Amino acid sequence: MSQDRTHSVPAPLAALVAWLVPGAGYLLIGQRARGLTVGITILALFVMGLLIGGLRVVDPPDSYRQPLQAVYQRPWFVGQILVGPLTLVAASQARAVPYSHARVWEIGVLYTAVAGMLNLLAIIDTAYRAAHGAGGET
Repeated sequence: MSQDRTHSVPAPLAALVAWLVPGAGYLLIGQRARGLTVGITILALFVMGLLIGGLRVVDPPDSYRQPLQAVYQRPWFVGQILVGPLTLVAASQARAVPYSHARVWEIGVLYTAVAGMLNLLAIIDTAYRAAHGAGGET
């Protein structure tokens, strides 16, 4: 007799947890294997981007007073912030590091932004599974 381990979690809460810690939304709804796989993959991709290009690859806009202008100024930060608060920690530490426009910097930016976009897909999937009761290992 198999037992379905579904957890009743509101979709917005699951999405918020998935943004705060990549993969944690799946853990919250009871999908441990998927949560560990997604979380480790996204965090490894983000950290590899930092290792390739340095901390300065996370470069937030100078001001958020005009949001559209901020996006035009640093469009890659939109993808990076989707990794969660880890991006803000990296950005706060990056201010002390010299700025570079070398090719490795661009590759690091690409890795970190792709990690964020993958996390966006995981956030959407987590919220969908939470809303439709798709918890448990499936």
